[in-house]
Order: sequence, then C-alpha cells, then structure tokens
Amino acid sequence: MNEFISTFKLCTFNLFNYIQPPNAFYELDNIFSEARWLKKEQWLNNKLAEIGADVIGFQEVFSPDALKSLVSQHGFSYFVTVEAPGKDADQTSDHVFNKPVVALASKFPIISAEAVSVDKALIERLHIQPEFKFSRAPIRAEIKINGFATMLVYVVHLKSKRSKFDRDFNVNLNDEGAVMQYLLNDIQGGWASSIQRGTEASIIYQDICEQISKRERPVVMMGDLNDSIESATLKLLVAGRELDRVGTRLVSSLTHKERQPIAKLSLYDAFILQANPSESRWPTHYFANKGSVLDYILLSKDFDARNDQSLAEVTHYHLSNSHLENPVYENDAEASDHAPVVVTVTVRQ
Repeated sequence: MNEFISTFKLCTFNLFNYIQPPNAFYELDNIFSEARWLKKEQWLNNKLAEIGADVIGFQEVFSPDALKSLVSQHGFSYFVTVEAPGKDADQTSDHVFNKPVVALASKFPIISAEAVSVDKALIERLHIQPEFKFSRAPIRAEIKINGFATMLVYVVHLKSKRSKFDRDFNVNLNDEGAVMQYLLNDIQGGWASSIQRGTEASIIYQDICEQISKRERPVVMMGDLNDSIESATLKLLVAGRELDRVGTRLVSSLTHKERQPIAKLSLYDAFILQANPSESRWPTHYFANKGSVLDYILLSKDFDARNDQSLAEVTHYHLSNSHLENPVYENDAEASDHAPVVVTVTVRQ
C-alpha cells in the first residue's frame, strides 16, 4: 500500500481463546475439535471481511502463527507479537497454555515493534513489588501510513477482574470458616487484580508520555481494558481531557498556548471523538447477561477535530456486535464473547 491514504480503519478485537488444536487453553479438556476449529476460523474470516479494517489489535491469541496465516488472506502483510504464548511452570502437558498474547496486524508497514517495558522507578514510586510483570506484554509499534504520518500504536490486554487468589469453588456452605475464606479470597483477590490492572495502565500511560516527549507522533492505544474507562482504576488514561486545574490555575482560565501541553499528552475515547456521536453506547462484552464496555480505542489529539493541530478526525465508530445481540447458532457457535470495535479515520486535507 504505497498510495497516499485518505481514510483508514482501526480495530480492536478480542478473539476469545484463539488456539489451534491439538493445543488446549487453560485445561486439557479445552481442545477444539477439527470441526469446531474450522467453524471458528470461518467465523473470523467472515468478521474480518465484514469490518474491513486496516490495522487490528488482537487479544487472547494462543496460536499466533495460525492467526498470521489467516489475516494474510485479508491483505494484512504485516503481523507482529512481542512474546510467545506461555504456560505455568508446573504444567505437565506440552499442549495446555494459559498465557495468551496480544498481536498486531496491519496493511501498512510496521516499521518497529517491541514490548512495553516495566519502569522500575515507577514501580518503586507506586510501592509495588519489584518483580511486577504485565499479565500480557503490551505491544508498542510504529506504523507508517503514506499521506498521514508515522503512527505510534499500542495493543493492550489489561488484567481481568478475576481474582488473583485461588478459590475453592466446591465450598461447603455449611462450613462458616470455608465460606469466610472464599469471600476473603474473592474480595481480596479482586482488589489484587485491580492493583495489577491500574499499575499496568499507569506504566503504559507513562510510556506514551515519554514517547511523545521524545518525538511527537499520532498515538493509538487499543485493546481489552477489562474495565470501564470511567472506573477509578483506568480513568487516568483519559484524565487529561477532564483536567480542571493545573497547580493553582483553572484549565478554563488558561490561554490556548498554555493548554497545548495538556492536549499533547492526553488521550481521548474514540467514541467521544466521532463526528456524529451516538446517544447510546452498546456493550462490547456480556457476562451473566450484564453488558459492559471493556474494549476501547483511545486516540491522541491528532485525531480530535476540535483541536487546531489535528491531522485527522474520527468519522465513524462501529461495533460489530450482531453475534452478541442476535446470535445465529449455525454462524456464531464459535464466535468471540467480545464485539470488535471499529473506528474510521479520515485524514485532513
């Protein structure tokens, strides 16, 4: 793709345990039969054709080679991961994996890609244990789009809300001590997950700020954040747009020039940036019949049409969610439990 680009589509897509047999996810019983795997591949093929994206950040990838092969059939000439799917040290089977990775596919050249590293000084400042690691290593990549810019893209999958502590699900409800331990493990383990997720977000945001300070480029952060962007844990990612004061100065009293550094280091939810925003926001994931927005595309000021320094604008925000809202078993039996988020970007002329 050497021609100058006037529009392009970004997408974040949680594939929900994308693993090629004979490998299994989490437990030995979780192996797709060949027929089920073919159904999953067909569903994904159909979805990729439907959304027509140019850059996709994937989550829950256990079989990156299979995914690379599949997306290449849809024009994605560039594909990267920054770590290999893993398994616990005590795992006895060579075929059981419990550590998926994120991946990035692009129709535009990926000129660099690496894992976001853990900033040890920040970990110390936050009073987090020094051995802290990401639950899934985020990708930081540079993508060159002719007619637009070299774009910095982060693909992330933050820690889930699932308890970090082991729980006995066969708890004896007649045993008060056992019930108490279950509750403590659930509540305290959930809080431990929140600490992990918030720390991951803090490290990524600091990395974004440092990268912008070194060389300003349009920034995209996309992925499954496993929580609402409005949550106390994750709001820091878009806090710049809601900042009311800097030191003793109200932001509303600042001059245009004084506001520029704030905008430069801020991220904005693509749903809010879209030219014709929808009044309602559909969930990207359901659990126990409760819908949540967990999947986001966050963008720098370069995509904010209200900013006089913007290079592009968000002209459309779309959820490909028919498999969640109105599933057809024959087509959607092996669908993802997330809806891919697709954003159309139009380059300013």
